[in-house]
Amino acid sequence: MKKTFSKLAATATLLSSALLISVAPAGATSALSGNSSVSVNESPQSIGIITPYAIKDTLTWDLNGNVVDPSTSYSITVGYPNIKLYAKNTGAYDFRIEVKHNAKNKVIFDKTVKAGGTVEAINNDSSPTVPSGDYTVTVYGGSGKPKGQVVLKSSDTKWQ
Repeated sequence: MKKTFSKLAATATLLSSALLISVAPAGATSALSGNSSVSVNESPQSIGIITPYAIKDTLTWDLNGNVVDPSTSYSITVGYPNIKLYAKNTGAYDFRIEVKHNAKNKVIFDKTVKAGGTVEAINNDSSPTVPSGDYTVTVYGGSGKPKGQVVLKSSDTKWQ
């Protein structure tokens, strides 16, 4: 009893930081043994491109524990509404981070970072939406001067 089947061979090629996936058509085969056949890279057809995050606006802010309630500015470019916040607290007291749009007075993040802890938050342009423009990033120290690091990144691709 003979079994016949054909295999599609998928190949992945790394090209300029993008993963290009190609599949050879079923008709482009080369005989190996018996009735099974495999073809790789004969008339490949692109079926999709997977691109990494295109990061545009980045804020990296080191908190030295020398200022009560420090504040800084941050701007988001049109087309990069997916925002990621990372905060690390290396101090002895909790602190709170607020990221607020200047013109619309809309708070995008309001997170508390426990002493010795970290927080990672994502807003993929929803709840609330993320308008482009200027923001004020304020760290409220409460009973102590904030110490640690705050990182904000905007992307044109949704964060996972």
